[in-house]
Amino acid sequence: MNWKASLGALLFTLTACSESPDPTPTPPRPMKAVLFPYIPDTVGDGFASLAARLEADFEREHSDIDLDIVFDANLDVYDLDDGGTLNQLLGSGPSAAQVVEVDTLILGSLVSKGWIQPVTPAAGTVHPAAEEAVRISGTSYGMPTYLCTYVVYSHSTNIRSATNGATLVGILREVSPGKRPLAANFDGSWTLPSSYIDAWGDTHPADALPGALSLPLDATTLTPFETVVDSCAMEPGVNPCLDGTYADNTAAEEAFATEQANGFMGYTERLVPILKARPGMALPDVVSVPLGGGSAPTVFVDALVVNAGCTGTCAEDAKALTTFLGSTEVRSLIAFSGEGPQGTLPRYLLQANRAFYQQEPARSDPMYRKFEPLIDGARPFPSQGFPENRKAMQAALLEALK
Repeated sequence: MNWKASLGALLFTLTACSESPDPTPTPPRPMKAVLFPYIPDTVGDGFASLAARLEADFEREHSDIDLDIVFDANLDVYDLDDGGTLNQLLGSGPSAAQVVEVDTLILGSLVSKGWIQPVTPAAGTVHPAAEEAVRISGTSYGMPTYLCTYVVYSHSTNIRSATNGATLVGILREVSPGKRPLAANFDGSWTLPSSYIDAWGDTHPADALPGALSLPLDATTLTPFETVVDSCAMEPGVNPCLDGTYADNTAAEEAFATEQANGFMGYTERLVPILKARPGMALPDVVSVPLGGGSAPTVFVDALVVNAGCTGTCAEDAKALTTFLGSTEVRSLIAFSGEGPQGTLPRYLLQANRAFYQQEPARSDPMYRKFEPLIDGARPFPSQGFPENRKAMQAALLEALK
């Protein structure tokens, strides 16, 4: 062969090799997270903007992960039945998610069913009650996100002197005699028993809260608790706080906003529908509600849990996601509706992240400055035993409150 021809063939081969296309890039790994839809939709778009913002911010740091954030009120994330919602979300089928946000009232049940795996928040980063709430038999199973506690909103600063259920009702009656002292929702097998547990903790602040789950009901707790519940009734036998009238709607919040009721009891975030019902109203005063014989705050804790079947690289991705979602920046974004246009109402959600309260904008916000002291020394609702006992407790309470 002519040497020039051979050299030309070699150069052609080298050029062809150097111009060969790159290998097909590896697609990003899918990651699905189902987050609590039970938060104020302050932007009014079904959380579409919030989901998109969280996905974009996370994927900017983790381009090898394709995150799908789901807010879906049709998913019952309290459904513990085998084959039910949580079993599917924390299973291996087509509906499965890798990360799910749950109420730690049901955490012990998820652990006993083997549906979730250990998740440990960094030491000292979350409220002590949140650390306790995610710990089952010495092992942590969640990244705490929200704290929720029952508070009372009033336009009278006198509520600050309420020391128990009886004094609270007395103070609220004096705000504007003749009006409903308190608007609240005590209806339901989750709400009524948890309100009683809060009252039990107010009455027995030195005792372990799981003791509240035992029947018969505690008489020293029931007496002041009944006083608070009955304060909602303006005529015998008609109590909108207990009969479902104020359940699954914003009627109680609107009653307070329009001054048909002197006080409102609920979670801190219910300030959103209050302010929407009466734009421009002065911000109310707020205290941890004393439902029993004293006043000691008890908090619900929500946390991110990880599917037990998410192992290896999936577990590493899930850890990155729970760390991201638990960060001060993300907690602040959600709390202050950072995905919405300027002027959007904050969500007024209590955050488990301790640094959140020391940084702007929470540090200067007039309501968060009032909220933070309310959770000092708070204890968490029991993470074990509540789902199994709630219906029996509800039945006993309805009988006692007739």
